[in-house]
Amino acid sequence: MVWDFFFRFVIFAKSGSVVRKIAWLTTIGLIVSISSLVLVLSVMTAMNHSQRDRTLAVEPHLIVEMNDSRNFKAVEAHPAVFRLKEIPGSETFAYETQDVIIRTVDGKFRGGVARGLSWDGLEKMITRIRPTGHKSDEFPEILRPEPGEVIMGVDLAHALGVFEGDSVLIVPPEGLLLPPSEAPKYEKVKVRQILVTNISEIDGQLIYYVAGETMNSLRSAASRRMGVEVRLPDADEAESVRAKLTGFNDISIQTWEERNSALFFALKLEKTMIGVFLGLASLIAGLSLISVISLLISQKTKEIGLLQAIGYSRASVKNLFAKIGFLLAVFGIGGGLIIGGLVSLYLQLHPLNILPDIYYDSQIPAEVQPVFMLVIGIIGVGLAYIGVRFSVNISITQQPSQALRNKN
Repeated sequence: MVWDFFFRFVIFAKSGSVVRKIAWLTTIGLIVSISSLVLVLSVMTAMNHSQRDRTLAVEPHLIVEMNDSRNFKAVEAHPAVFRLKEIPGSETFAYETQDVIIRTVDGKFRGGVARGLSWDGLEKMITRIRPTGHKSDEFPEILRPEPGEVIMGVDLAHALGVFEGDSVLIVPPEGLLLPPSEAPKYEKVKVRQILVTNISEIDGQLIYYVAGETMNSLRSAASRRMGVEVRLPDADEAESVRAKLTGFNDISIQTWEERNSALFFALKLEKTMIGVFLGLASLIAGLSLISVISLLISQKTKEIGLLQAIGYSRASVKNLFAKIGFLLAVFGIGGGLIIGGLVSLYLQLHPLNILPDIYYDSQIPAEVQPVFMLVIGIIGVGLAYIGVRFSVNISITQQPSQALRNKN
C-alpha cells in the first residue's frame, strides 16, 4: 500500500508537477552528493595508502643511532644490534649519515643529506622502490657506485643542474664557519646514477653511497651519525620493538611513523576536512526532503481528510507520509552508494593514469571501503527518517472535517 501512495503522490503526473520536480531534484541531489562523498574518500584513501607504501619502500621501520660509535665495527658489536638480529625475518643494515653542502663546478650550492649504506642494503632499498613508481621506464638497471661515486635524488640533481657522470664537491656545513684563510675539508664525487623514488624528501635531499668506499675524508664531520636501519616483517610492529630497546641508554630510536608524522598528519587532516565538507553537502541535500514532504502534505490535505474519514487514524497517516519520505531518502542514498561504489571499484581495478608528470604519482587509484559505505548508509537513512518524521508531525495537525473543506 505504501508503494501505491508513493507512486500516486510523488511519481505519477497527477501528483503535481511542483512536488514531482522537487522530489526528483532532491533524489538526484542526494545521489550526486553521496556518490561524490564515497568516490572522493575512496580515492583519497587509496592515495594515502599508496603514499604509505611508497614511504615504507625507502624508509626503514626503525632507525637506531649509537651515540658514541664512530665506526661500523662498534655499531655492529652493540648489544642492541644483536637483539634486533634475533627478531625472525628482520633485516639490519649499518649506516652513516651527515648533513652536507653540495657544490657544482658551475658554482651552484644546495644543502642535502649524504647517506652511506653497505651495497647489499643499498641495492635492496632501490629494489623495493621499483614497484612504487608510476612509470616503469623511470627505473633503469641498478648501477653499483664505485669508490668516489654517489647516487643522487632526481629533484636534487635537477636543482643543481647535474647529470649522470658529472662531478660535484661535498662540503660539511661547519666548513662555512672557517676563516677565509683556511680551506674546508671537501670530497669530490661523481654522480653514478640519478634516483627516482617519488618521495619528495628522498628525491630532493639525499645522496647515497657505499659506506667505507666514499666520503672517507669527511668522517670527522660534526654532523656525522652512525647507527643501524631495521626492517621488520610487519611495519606496524615498530613501536613494540622499540619498547624492547628502552633499557639501552646510549642509543636513540625513531620509528618510521615518527619520522613521517607531519606527512601522515597532513594527509589525515586533508581527508577528514574533505569528508566533513562533502558530508555537509550531503546533509544539505537531505534536508530538502523536509521541503518535499511539507509541500506534499500541504497539497494533499483533501486526501489526508479522506483517509481519516474512512478510518485511518492520525498516527497512521503520519506513518504513511513518513514512509513516503523514507523511500525517497532510500532511493537517493542507496543510488549514491551504488554509483559511488561502482565507480570506485572500477578505479580500483583500472587506475586512471591521466595526471601530468609534475606529480609524484600520475595515477588516480581508489579503494572501496564497504564498512565506510555501510556507515554512510546507516547514518544517512537515520538522519533522513528523523527529519521526515519531524516534518510530518508538525505538518499533519488538521481535523478530518477541516481537511475536507480545504481545496488542493
